[in-house]
This record gives sequence, C-alpha cells and structure tokens, in this order.
Amino acid sequence: MKAPKLRGPFRNVRTEPRTFTFKSRHLPDSRPEWEERKRRVEEEVNGASDAPRPIKFRQGGRSAEGRAARRAASIRASRMAALRAGGVALVLVYLTYRAILWVETQDYGQFLNFMHSNG
Repeated sequence: MKAPKLRGPFRNVRTEPRTFTFKSRHLPDSRPEWEERKRRVEEEVNGASDAPRPIKFRQGGRSAEGRAARRAASIRASRMAALRAGGVALVLVYLTYRAILWVETQDYGQFLNFMHSNG
C-alpha cells in the first residue's frame, strides 16, 4: 500500500494550480463599440498613417519672453508659499508661548492634593 501524499508548504511548479474563469452567456467576448472607439482614438493620436505627426509646443515656449514670464511666475509663487509657511510658523510659536504662560499661571497644587487624598 502506498503512503498518502501530503500537501507540502511549497507550491509544486510542475502542476498547474486550480484556476477559475467566468464566461458570461449574455455578452460576447469582444464588444464592437469598444473596437470602433479604439480604432478612432488610434487614428486621432497617430494621425494619417503616411502624414508626419505635427510637433506641439507648450504655450509661450517659442519665445524667450514666454519662458522668462513662466520663470518669474514660478519664483513669485515659491516666494509667496515661503511667506505663508513663515506666517503659519509665527502664529504657532505665538500660540505655544501663550499656552506656556497660561499653564504657568494655573495653580495645580489643589488638584494634586485632591489626587493624593483619594489615592
């Protein structure tokens, strides 16, 4: 009598694992409207097969003034972001300072005695 085969902790690469494939009875495998749409998009992207594709530049990319304007706008935006971050940091430092002053003015002695007498 042969010994029973036990499942090992590792997958045996010589045997195909069980798979599940669902085939719908209601819809065909390929939908014609998707194929038509794919064909139209490919034609639009590629253009005519024998015509060269046009090169598109970003707006303002043809002149040095456009590049300079974009660069100046970028620098201005980064400066404003730095100013906003600095303002938020100043507000947080001020609120921390006021919280420390408030904690120092409170008298926690009675509270600690209350905890000690009940403990």
